[in-house]
Order: sequence, then C-alpha cells, then structure tokens
Amino acid sequence: MYPTKHVDVAKDVRVFSCAIDRLQCPEICMGRKLSFGEYEGPCACDRGSVPANTPNIASSDLQSFLRYWLSLRDDGSVPERQEFDAIQVRSLLSRFWIIRKDMETGRYRFLLAGEQIRNLLGRRVANVLVDDLFGEHAPALNTALDHILDTPALHYTVGPIYRAGMHPVHTERLALPMAQNGTVNTVYGATLYRKPVNASGLATEYANVADPIIVPIRELPCRGCLII
Repeated sequence: MYPTKHVDVAKDVRVFSCAIDRLQCPEICMGRKLSFGEYEGPCACDRGSVPANTPNIASSDLQSFLRYWLSLRDDGSVPERQEFDAIQVRSLLSRFWIIRKDMETGRYRFLLAGEQIRNLLGRRVANVLVDDLFGEHAPALNTALDHILDTPALHYTVGPIYRAGMHPVHTERLALPMAQNGTVNTVYGATLYRKPVNASGLATEYANVADPIIVPIRELPCRGCLII
C-alpha cells in the first residue's frame, strides 16, 4: 500500500492514495502545468485496467528527462517539439540527440547530436542518415525507432554497444517520441556511456545486461503524477 499524500491544489487540500476514489486528471491538475515533484504517490487517474508502468531508470538525469517529457503531455498525447525547452534537460545536452523520420521514404536522419555523442561515434552526425552511419547495425536501430514512433512508446536500454576494433562501451539510453504539427515523426533521446576500466572486468560488468524495455505511452502515468 502506498502512503497517503496531502496535496495543496488551488488552496484545496486533497488526500489520495491507490485506494481513493478515481480522481480524474482535470480534477487534480486544474488544467495547469505541474512542477516536478508537486505530486507524489501513485497515479490517481481513472486508468481502468491499464497499469501505470515505467522502467527502473538508473540515471537521475534520464529520470529528469522522462519527468519533463511527461509534464508536456496533453491528454496523454505525444508532446509537440515546439513545447520542448532544452534548458530543462541541460545536464544531458552533451549526450542528447534528435532523429527525425522522413515520412515519404521511411528513412531516419540525425538532426543533431551533443558533443559526447559525436565523440562516441567518432564524427559529426547532423543531417546523416542512420543507415549510412550504422551500416549493418542500422536495421536493428531502425526497428527500435519504428516502435517508438508507431506505437508510440518509450524505449529504454542498458548494456554494451560494440565498435569495430574496440572493447564494448557500457551505455544507458532513453528515447521518447515527439510530434511536429500533430505528426509523430521525431525521436528525442539521450545516451550515457562509459568505457570499461579494463578488459578483465567486462564479464562482470555486462553479466546482467537487460533487454530493451519498450512501454507504450498509453501505459505511462499522467503528467499529474510523480512517477520516479
């Protein structure tokens, strides 16, 4: 059982828990944008049988990225790109990237990538196609990007990536769908990485690599609920 939480909403104190009456987002949020941490506890929306489901994100920076993205959702829709303020994820800017899908060709292209992403890939990537950048690994990435946009869904991964002639690099990545004028055609993501200290530690470091976690956004909590 979750603990109850007293919440001051428009000078009205409410108490809610997982057992309280099914409060609706408009009733709780009063139609206003919410600051991070304003509400704590379980999702109080009337979600029927759909569970509030989020991955256990290790990085606090990626947690903040997800919370900010959730705060932009209107009635459960995919946020519009023009609503996204990069300053709100300033700690991730060097590791941030944006990929957009050409809706006519179905191909994905990088719009931008932060300094650390360029260092990881060893080149500038702005305006470069995913197919050209990743070669034989591009189909797997394209499939993941399709899931993010077509479902639409959150995509979270933890584990190694390999580069030719080098040891694997441990990464943690969160990718989220974004819309442009109502068309869900862009993925905003951030990738954190670190190189192994030495080759002998690889077996231990990567022993429990998790499969990618893909969560349809309809299963995520509303913007009125603190999820992490």
